[in-house]
Amino acid sequence: SYFIKFYGRDGDQTGQDMVVLPDGTFILFGTTTPSGSNQQSQWYLVKTDTKGTVMWEKKFGGPFNEEASDIELTNDGRLVIVGNSFKSPTDRDIFIMTLTLDGVKIDSTRVGFKNSANQDTDEDALSVSLTNDGFIVAGSSNNTDIKPNPVANDLRDAIHIRFYNNLLPYPNTWGKTDGPGTYDAALKVIEISPSQYYVFGYSNKVVPGHAKPDFNYWIFGLGVNGDPNTADLFIGDINDDEKLSSVSIAPLQSGDGYFLGGITVQSGATGVSDIYVSRLRKGLTFSSSDYQFQKPLSVRLGTKLPEKTSVFASLQSGFYVLANENSFNNDQNWILTKVNNDGSIAWTLPIVFGGGGLDTCGSVQELPDGRIVLIGTMRTGQPDVGEYKMALIKVNKDGKLLN
Repeated sequence: SYFIKFYGRDGDQTGQDMVVLPDGTFILFGTTTPSGSNQQSQWYLVKTDTKGTVMWEKKFGGPFNEEASDIELTNDGRLVIVGNSFKSPTDRDIFIMTLTLDGVKIDSTRVGFKNSANQDTDEDALSVSLTNDGFIVAGSSNNTDIKPNPVANDLRDAIHIRFYNNLLPYPNTWGKTDGPGTYDAALKVIEISPSQYYVFGYSNKVVPGHAKPDFNYWIFGLGVNGDPNTADLFIGDINDDEKLSSVSIAPLQSGDGYFLGGITVQSGATGVSDIYVSRLRKGLTFSSSDYQFQKPLSVRLGTKLPEKTSVFASLQSGFYVLANENSFNNDQNWILTKVNNDGSIAWTLPIVFGGGGLDTCGSVQELPDGRIVLIGTMRTGQPDVGEYKMALIKVNKDGKLLN
């Protein structure tokens, strides 16, 4: 009923995301890198039964180092996975693939941009979302020549790249990039209708009332051609940096809307991290009336941590939040907590998972029976020399390995 299990063989294997199939089995998605010098990383896909026992495992890749980002289950029973292909340390292309539930490849494609000087640019794919006729990949690019409204000293823009079901890219009539600041990223695109899409990300645009260009959560709408058709909604503290890293669509039991999770970093020399959450209503007007709350959780995470969280809206009530911390035992661990519908903390203390060494969280989901599953990466063996392994944890509704 409850377990911690590790996956992978030679070398390092990371756990990034997962899907739960209707029969209760899991498909886990991450990256594998064989031991030895000059070894290339590939996507790593594992199917397990309900007890976490391996049913099959497969690798996918090409001539470049591949990095896993996101996996989704389509409405017609396929898998879609997305990540990045490293043509060089500073040049990534989007890599997207569809597969059967048995892990057999159906289609795949790589997409990269060129700037006005015909030079390759760096694209970072963060997620893939389903649409009525295919998919949208969200992320960011340092190609700032595509955006219709240039910004002075621009460094990076949000991308929302659309694909048909067969993974052919949409024509250039679909808008690909946006960004009001000098550094903007899209985390997730949600289709509301065939003519309306919500984009969730973060930006360092100077927000009215803020004295400097700090990072804030950033939400806006796209129309039928991928062009912005709403005002920008910014969420964040007036002094600190907030970067969004997860979005969950809430059912009626959890407020019927959107729950956002990310990391806030205190300004100044300390740079202490905290979890920052916000709950938005379902039909957005892109004004301050859209959010029920926006707040840090006052969970002291530590410093110099990955800007990574995963949130999941419970089918019962409330929201699970998974993040990283290094203040518990000076090692980096996973930390799991739960937030009530009104934004208050549901658990007296968060649950910490990990041991010696560097452990990095992936994602959290709730099963139909209320149990919780977590995926991520844990270092096995000695803290400074052990291998990294994909880790899957199943716990009860309170985050514990107990009946």
